[in-house]
Amino acid sequence: MKSYYLLFAIAMLALSISNAHGQIEITRPIEQYGFNQKTVVTNAKGEKYTYVKWRELMATGNYMLKPVQHDSDSSAFILTKRDAVADGILSANANKPPETRFFKTGNAFSFFNMRDVNGNVITAADLKGKIVVLNFWFIACPPCRYEMPELNRLVDAYQNSKDVVFIAISLDKAEQVEQFLKVSPFKYHVISDSMPLFSYYGVDECPVSLVVDREGVIQFNSQGYGDGMVPNWIRKTISDIK
Repeated sequence: MKSYYLLFAIAMLALSISNAHGQIEITRPIEQYGFNQKTVVTNAKGEKYTYVKWRELMATGNYMLKPVQHDSDSSAFILTKRDAVADGILSANANKPPETRFFKTGNAFSFFNMRDVNGNVITAADLKGKIVVLNFWFIACPPCRYEMPELNRLVDAYQNSKDVVFIAISLDKAEQVEQFLKVSPFKYHVISDSMPLFSYYGVDECPVSLVVDREGVIQFNSQGYGDGMVPNWIRKTISDIK
């Protein structure tokens, strides 16, 4: 699995991507980064859906988009029908996604006061005693975008649980994030302009997901797309904690 690395220059906090397939710089119109009319969506047989049709099917919640190549900046996806019984359930032999090099399960996680792109202030005190799900991402990171629809389903599943908070920490500028979210909604509390947080935590690869328990201890952490299974592991971890 190819990775999308962010290298920090300590003096200037400059950032670049070491993998040839990834980049932090926005090089095309923001709306082209999200799922849009140019996105190629087919069924398992390779039959192409119209934009209107696949959007309509996705809106039912009964389908999911799987990238044809999750380790590259692909615009081709396979629309797959969900198994109503198995959806969100991990098999006994399911492989756990690789952990990060910069977080460790069982270690304490430090929170800071943050403000999301909607102006909501989230303080460290607000998060005490809550289960916190975090995601580190940036717009030009393909796997970050690929997993967003499934991460959104997680937020929907816990929308009535006030003790579960979802926070997405992005490197991109506020205006870029706001424009991107108009095309591809991300239901987490999205924090923009987060270079200082990436630097503090030592995060140099995306996407990264964590689940922090009520005592502030990391109970799950992963880096990379993980064959699309990361949201299921997040769900399992939350369930185990609750």
